[in-house]
Amino acid sequence: MTTTGSAAESAGTLKSTAERSVATTRAPAAVRAEIRAWLVIWVAFATFCALVFAAFKFTLEYVGNAAVDQPASVTASRGQVAFSLPGSDEKTLLGSRIDLGVGTVLWLDRTTPTSADLQLFDDSQLKLLAGSTLELTRMQVGRFINQHAVLLTQDSGAIRYATVDAVDVQVPASNQTVHLGPHGDYTVWLVGDSTRILVYSGEARIGSLTVGENHRVEIDAHGQVSPVYDLPVPLLADADFSQHDQGWQALDVPNSPLDVNGTRSWVPGPQDSDTALRVQRQSVKGEHGETGLVQQLNGLDVSGFRHVWLQAWVRVDYSDLSGGGSLGSEYPMMFRLKYEGPVEGSFVPWAIGLYYANPDNRPIPPNTAVLWPQNEWKLYRVDLMDTDPSNVPNRLLEFAVLGQGHSYDARVADISLIGE
Repeated sequence: MTTTGSAAESAGTLKSTAERSVATTRAPAAVRAEIRAWLVIWVAFATFCALVFAAFKFTLEYVGNAAVDQPASVTASRGQVAFSLPGSDEKTLLGSRIDLGVGTVLWLDRTTPTSADLQLFDDSQLKLLAGSTLELTRMQVGRFINQHAVLLTQDSGAIRYATVDAVDVQVPASNQTVHLGPHGDYTVWLVGDSTRILVYSGEARIGSLTVGENHRVEIDAHGQVSPVYDLPVPLLADADFSQHDQGWQALDVPNSPLDVNGTRSWVPGPQDSDTALRVQRQSVKGEHGETGLVQQLNGLDVSGFRHVWLQAWVRVDYSDLSGGGSLGSEYPMMFRLKYEGPVEGSFVPWAIGLYYANPDNRPIPPNTAVLWPQNEWKLYRVDLMDTDPSNVPNRLLEFAVLGQGHSYDARVADISLIGE
């Protein structure tokens, strides 16, 4: 009995040892299998999370960026306005076409007085002037959220922008994008190799530079932005005669034995500190004469200005002619401007005379002269852009201030010719 029991006990011990040996032998494999299982689970979970995140991100971007193109409308046009469709260089006259889609390019030539008025989908208003080119690069509203984007590309000329919402204007010639703030009034004007930004109201931004109301900047061909200046641009050199006739040329007619020339002298102006030009002539033969100063302006571009103000203090002391003489063109004090009109190559002479009496009731053509007090300083001011659209100045050629007639005596001070 003892032997049998001992044998059974010994057999149980051997069996238990074998089981432990097998368990010990399989444990590393099981651990590795378990690790692999957990690794697969975590990779699958991470992949699931990545897919969920990507789907969420895609949804957000789609909702945020999904946009619908919007058209612009032509509200008025005159002259030769052409357009080209997206991807085409073929130009077609605008005619009665009203709606313009994204990618359309407008071309305005200068062979006729030309302009075009556009209204964007956000009610912003644009006025394209002769010689301008504009591409409607992007005009979109959000498909799901309340947002909009307007990006225009201006390659030439002057365009006026009255914004309701913000408008971005690319200017490839200066390699810059101009951000025009909402509820503003602006002009973007390509002048030669530079770009002029005029801010009448609102706020424009070029990079980090902000341009506020009644200010301007210029961008050169290399994209360099000037300091911010006041909006008015002086167009004459030595306009106040502080350097007397420096920058001016003498004007004398007849400058021959036909009759005597007049004289120019420097006298006090309306303020004792001012310098005034006095033009005086005492004819000996009753012949026509002109005495004054001329300044060459060499085709100075003023096409993008809203106003070109001519202002001067004038005093008229004497003239032996009634009114403007027999032809209505001889006055003791005159301003004369030669310029190119809105049509390229056109020549428009402009002149205004100031006189103090017309006892003989000589004919005075409309808009050529102004009745003036005698022996008294008074300010003369006119906006040269306030005229028929077919006669507005585009490029200034020559400006003159003079007395004209037989015998005359007049003075002028503080002349200014200002673009703004």
